[in-house]
Amino acid sequence: MITRLILMRHAKSSWKYPELSDHERPLNKRGRKAAGKIAKELIRLEWIPNKLYSSDSTRTEETWARMNKIIKGVDVEYLHKLYHGSPNKIRKNLPNEFDCETIMILGHNPGCADFLSELCGKWHRMPTAATALLTIKNPNESWKVKENWDLEELLLPREL
Repeated sequence: MITRLILMRHAKSSWKYPELSDHERPLNKRGRKAAGKIAKELIRLEWIPNKLYSSDSTRTEETWARMNKIIKGVDVEYLHKLYHGSPNKIRKNLPNEFDCETIMILGHNPGCADFLSELCGKWHRMPTAATALLTIKNPNESWKVKENWDLEELLLPREL
């Protein structure tokens, strides 16, 4: 049963290659560094996901690839439907129940910031690589219920 949720916006992407579509943009140097910082902090805090659901964009896949050099053993599922997914799209395309304690969602803004707002009932800025650590208030309710989560910490790479 899920009791913890990690919600992360992808790390900083590059605009260096104008011929690439938005979906294909890779990370820039700052983004690659930030992904590693966040992974190290998740390990330090003992917030390791059992399962990751991620957009299938190049920048989200690369964010996780950088993190996966530090965090091992996570079951990963890339979903095109999470690419620029709204909160409703995120809810619709993820399972209603999980057989693990901690899941992670890796996506894009404005969906990540809007979803965080719905989950905890308060708006928070989600710059690139921002990572929200949430705990469920009432585990007898669906994890998808609005305002059923407490924000424990919001990790920002520039503060690590």
